[in-house]
Amino acid sequence: MAVIMTVDGGGSRCRLAAFDEAGGELARITVNEHASLSLGVTQAWQHVEQGMVQMRQVLQLAADWLPDKLVLGLAGSLQESRRREFLSLMPGSLDCTLVTDGHAQLMGASGGRPGVCLAIGTGSVLHWLDDQGKPGMVGGWGFPAGDEASGAWFGLRLVQCYLWHFDGKRHESTLMKVAEERIGNNISSIQQWSTQCRSGELATLAPLVFEHAAQGDELALSILQEAAEHALSLVSLAPENLPVYIVGGVGEQLRELLVERLGSRVAAAQGDALRGLWQLSRISEKGETT
Repeated sequence: MAVIMTVDGGGSRCRLAAFDEAGGELARITVNEHASLSLGVTQAWQHVEQGMVQMRQVLQLAADWLPDKLVLGLAGSLQESRRREFLSLMPGSLDCTLVTDGHAQLMGASGGRPGVCLAIGTGSVLHWLDDQGKPGMVGGWGFPAGDEASGAWFGLRLVQCYLWHFDGKRHESTLMKVAEERIGNNISSIQQWSTQCRSGELATLAPLVFEHAAQGDELALSILQEAAEHALSLVSLAPENLPVYIVGGVGEQLRELLVERLGSRVAAAQGDALRGLWQLSRISEKGETT
């Protein structure tokens, strides 16, 4: 039986699924490590390889087994030197297709039909296919220059607010108390967050904002609203006649605010990135571009 393996890799975790040729899902697993080329090409491959070993064990296949086709949607894969370096680490016999994670999410959400996919997790990006099948993309520039409204951005905004609070511009917010517990209350510990953190680490602070926003905390709500405006700015750059799919853990946190503004344009995703990558495997077999 031919096995097609798909990999969805971002800044916080790596998900893998195995499909048969007809699209039947055989298994899926999650590796709680990044598979973002932006965060380290060698590490990304190691985490993908770790997932492949786990998948082989789940499927009870031989130790030297490789999938018939490997289709990956990885953050940071549009940067050409990182892309080449990553592909050079693969076994030469492996049939591999590599696209960016946002394109994989679009294919899964829209089923390969015209639509806009706003993907917000550790990072953020917006992809679309227009009515003529022409792809487009905005955002996705990476942290810290881009990735507005993402989990990393939420963490950064919380750190920024806490720095002002620590320096004397007090926020009447319970969020600052939990920020102090996580970030610290002395210069040395605070600078671990303000000068040394990577996107995945900052994204671990995002749930604090969501939890306090749900409790009505004004500071947390203002950060949430700011994020929604950033997300809407991305959507405004896509064709207006297309349905909008909101995906990703942070995207779900923003869904209600986005639906208030986008209304009936927001549609339910038909599938996830792993399913979208399986669809891409079928397209590439037909000789079509992805």
